Amino acid sequence: MATASVTKPEGKYEFLVVVPDKPNVREQRLKVRQYASPPVPQAMLKCPVHSPNCSLHFENMVPFMEGGSWKMGGALLNSVPKDDDPANLDFMGSTLVCVAESVEQVREQLSRDIYATSGVWDMEKVSTIPVPETAVTSS
Repeated sequence: MATASVTKPEGKYEFLVVVPDKPNVREQRLKVRQYASPPVPQAMLKCPVHSPNCSLHFENMVPFMEGGSWKMGGALLNSVPKDDDPANLDFMGSTLVCVAESVEQVREQLSRDIYATSGVWDMEKVSTIPVPETAVTSS
């Protein structure tokens, strides 16, 4: 193992964020993540569930990703999926690594996402955990 220094903007911190879904919102989650225009940037097509025409959820995260506020994100699952078809995934919520000045700023960013505004995410149960500047990484 090697350690790597994480570069962050002055006055900002990295946060590991876990946002659980509300109970019984699987159909709503799938509905608001349905694929539609406009296309997402090529960099976001690495994930097997993204297509050239992606959902409002993915569209809305682009400014945060490109601006460096969201370093990564993805679904949390209750079980290992049998395939990558979103219709077969057993969602439990989402996780992100955010760069922000405060927990409040992270929560404000999350509150604008379609999963928050459509009632998929349980915003009362968001976990926002500060991450130290130095992390252990593989070499």
